[in-house]
This record gives sequence, C-alpha cells and structure tokens, in this order.
Amino acid sequence: MTVSFRSQVRRFSLLFVLWTLIGLATTSIVLTAEWASRKPVSVGYVLLRELTGAYTFLLLLPGLLLFIGRFPIQRGNWWRRLPLHFAFTVVFGSAHTLLMWGTRSLLFELLGFGPFDYGLMGYRFLMEYLKQLPAYWLVYSVVAVIAYVKRARERELQTAQLRTQLTEARLNALKMQLNPHFLFNALNLVSSLVRADPDRADTMISHLSDFLRQTLRDSDLQEVPLEKELEFLGAYVEITKARFEERLDIEIDVTPEARTALVPHLVLQPLVENAVAHGTAHFATVGRVRVAGWRDGGWLRVRVEDNGPGVDGDPQAALGRGVGLSNTLERLRTLYGQQHRLDLVNLPEGGLRLTLELPWRESGPAAVDTRPVPDEASAVSARARLR
Repeated sequence: MTVSFRSQVRRFSLLFVLWTLIGLATTSIVLTAEWASRKPVSVGYVLLRELTGAYTFLLLLPGLLLFIGRFPIQRGNWWRRLPLHFAFTVVFGSAHTLLMWGTRSLLFELLGFGPFDYGLMGYRFLMEYLKQLPAYWLVYSVVAVIAYVKRARERELQTAQLRTQLTEARLNALKMQLNPHFLFNALNLVSSLVRADPDRADTMISHLSDFLRQTLRDSDLQEVPLEKELEFLGAYVEITKARFEERLDIEIDVTPEARTALVPHLVLQPLVENAVAHGTAHFATVGRVRVAGWRDGGWLRVRVEDNGPGVDGDPQAALGRGVGLSNTLERLRTLYGQQHRLDLVNLPEGGLRLTLELPWRESGPAAVDTRPVPDEASAVSARARLR
C-alpha cells in the first residue's frame, strides 16, 4: 500500500466518521423534538433517514470540492462566480434530494419500514434546498479557509527559502572574494621569490597547493569546526614563514574544547593576515602574532594580537577597510545578525588586538579532526609555536 493511497484511505475514514457524527447529531435533534411533542417515533426509522441524508451528502462531496476548487470566488471575479455557485447549489441540492429519495425508498423497503413517503416532491425539493444551501456555503467557507492557510504557509516557506538562498548566495560571493584575495597575495609573494630564492618559492607553492586543496574540500560549507580552521591557518602560516623566515613568530593557543566549536569557514586566515601585516611590515626585528581561543559560557572567544605599531585613528574604522576584514565582518553579520562581536583595539604597550566572539555551537564528532593534540600543552591548551 503506497503512502498516497494510505493517506487517501485515512482521509476518507475521517470524513466518514465526521459525517456519521453529523447524522447521529441530526438524529438526536429529531428524536428529542418528537419526544418533546409526545409523538410516537421509531428510533430506527429516524436513524436510517438521517444517516442516508448524511451519507448521500458525503457521496456527492468529492464533486462539490472539485467544483469549489475549480471556481474559487476571488476579489476580481466575485460578480461572475457568485451566480455560478448559486446555480450549482440548485444542481447539488436537486441531486442530493434525488439520492436521498432513491436510497430511502430502497432501504426502507429492504429493512422492513415499509414504503418511504417523501410527500409532495415540489415542496420537498424546496425544503431540502433551503437546508442544503447553508451546508453548501459552510463547506465552501471551510475549504476557503484551509486553502488560505495553505497558501499562507507556502508563501512563508517560499519566502524563507528565498531568504536562505539569498543569504547563501551572499555568503558564497563573500567567500569567492576572500579566496582570490588570499590567492593574489600568495602569488605576489611567490613572484617576489622566484628569481631571488627559487627553493623558498617552491616551498610556498607546495603550501599554497595544500591550502587551496583544503579550501576546495569544504567549499560548500559556511561553518566548520575551529579545528579545521586551524588546519587552514597552519597552511597559511607555512606560506608566510617561507617569506619572512626568522622575522615572524606565530603562537597558537586554542583549548581542546574550543576546537570543537563551529566558526565561519575561512574566518581565521584574514584576521591573522591582518595581524601579520601589522606585526612585520614596520619592524626589521621579529614580528609576533598570538592566536588564542577558548570557551566563555555560551560564547566562543578568539583573540589575535600582534606587536606592531597599531593603527592610526579609530581602530574599529579599520574593520571596514580592505577586502579581508570588511568581508569577514559582512559574513559575520549575515550569519549571526547581532549575535557576534568583532573588536579591534590598540594595545597600551603597542600592537593591535582583534577579538572575535561567536555564539557557542559545538560540532558533531564526525566533523571534528580527532588527531591527537601535541604533547607540549595537552593538559591545558593546544599550543604550537611556529618560528
């Protein structure tokens, strides 16, 4: 039995039960009225009469629903559709009256109640029509309300789908801007070393290949575990080390718990790239960058610090400049709305501190790289000093 057939059987069963209850309700009304008038009445006779009325209406219901669905009354066509529906009520009422007359004439004889007397049919058609007219419009109203609710839900679903598609398209566009931004920068570094130091250029190309391979592997994801972001960051650090060698010192201090948190894909690299630019561009000595991450209640906190000179003016204004930081900020707004924080401040002792706060959402076990944490600081944090 297919799902659609089972649903049809279930729907018919519910309608059958409902119309049986309607027939029983009208039976109770007629019986109590007869008993109140002290008239002799046969319960079986009244029950059969009212149930045949209910079941013949149910028999005609599919045609009624088909007509209502085919010719709905709307704002722009009501003046044409109303006469059409009133004409159909005459057809429906006449058909229902004839069906009741035919089934009662047959069943009353078969069940021993004698010939069924419907009275003068001209008056009977009018009487039954006056009863069926409000029933018709009641059915129409129920169908119209159900159709309205269904359309409203479909509109809400379509709106949500369009909003999701728009958001994903926007995020993908921002990611597509970030990837070429990093790629162009890396290629510029390779270009500057091709003739001067071919070995270092070859090393950078190898690390760049690893980075792009990892990026393409998760290109369809908007969020990944922080552990994966640290892998991407490691490839970037290796590329940057090949350029700066001993002039760059990057320290990563991220707790094991924080590594399971979900973060936007490719969020760390532009933040660290900004810190590297501030920490190395202005000094002939070692530029230092420290990346820390930990859980703070319902938040994931990531901090990136450098020992450069900081920025002139308002540090927060620097977030809107450049492709890396501005696109990262826009992605955070799109993904999290107001549920995030990205601050940039000058440190009193010199340098720049960038703080990222995201709602804590932990990834599933299958999404996390389960390789063992280096032994150096496994009791408290996962620390790797790249030099």
